[in-house]
Amino acid sequence: MDVIRGDGSLLTEIDLAPANDHQAVIQNIAVILDTVQGSCPMFRDFGLPGSLYGRPQPVVENILVGYLYDQIEEFEPRAQVADIAFEHDAATGRTIPIIYLEEVETDNE
Repeated sequence: MDVIRGDGSLLTEIDLAPANDHQAVIQNIAVILDTVQGSCPMFRDFGLPGSLYGRPQPVVENILVGYLYDQIEEFEPRAQVADIAFEHDAATGRTIPIIYLEEVETDNE
């Protein structure tokens, strides 16, 4: 089971030619988690909504679960999500989504 944290740590060194499909899927999900919806020209539906900033944590979590499942299903259909959890950074007030992948479908299977 793979764990993808939405804190941007996986995006410090982006690999433009990942060694395999598994690494590509993980990197693509990390990009979804770190992109604000509307910030990509010609691709405005990609990412998470910026309208959630400043809202109460329980509300953000409930809305984000649906958005995360939808975004991963639409933009990275090779990933099968097992669970979604959240971590809270009290110092910054940031809610960090954590995605648990059950499986990654590759061309080899």
